Amino acid sequence: MRQSEFVYPVQTKKMRENNEDPRVKVSDMLKGPKRLEGESFTDYKIRLKVEKSLTRDYLKGYLIER
Repeated sequence: MRQSEFVYPVQTKKMRENNEDPRVKVSDMLKGPKRLEGESFTDYKIRLKVEKSLTRDYLKGYLIER
């Protein structure tokens, strides 16, 4: 497999040497549209709003820090 020569704008030299991707995997952070067990309704609505915003920003190509 050939190593990619593409350099991400925020990729450090060390990340390039280790072939690390500076982007974050958003799908690991999302819990889904169902209300979690023991979650209050207000927490549920806030979580949905944040997840929707996170997904929208990710699809627009904004960098999301961990």
